[in-house]
Amino acid sequence: MKIIFRILMLLTMTAVILNSCSLDGGEAPVVNYQVLPVVEVELPLAFTFGQIHSIPVIFEYTNSCQQFAGFEVSSDLNERVVTVVAAVTNRDCVEELVTTQQELRFLAASNGTYVFKFFTGLDPNNEPTYLEYIIPVEE
Repeated sequence: MKIIFRILMLLTMTAVILNSCSLDGGEAPVVNYQVLPVVEVELPLAFTFGQIHSIPVIFEYTNSCQQFAGFEVSSDLNERVVTVVAAVTNRDCVEELVTTQQELRFLAASNGTYVFKFFTGLDPNNEPTYLEYIIPVEE
């Protein structure tokens, strides 16, 4: 009897789950990703070795369909190239310039200095441009 009850419960739960995932209500939004230019960065004069630092990064959305998706950080030894990534949907976008800020968390895990390059856009030759900072690490 318990086995029959469990099978019926499993079938009922499966039917509810399958019905709740229907896409009949309309077309699902398409999500793409875009790189957004950094406007300003607030870096400390020095990092403390072994500590996590919050770095305010200020950037601009260009339309209402963009949402912050995260930072892309590529590293080469003590150099970091930071790019802001936005998720973009295809739903009724309104062109608007909105300045916003997100915190980049960074662990100063080595001695010496760090070079940070924050992507600011492309120049007339389609070459990337950056805000560049050299930050020493103190013990």
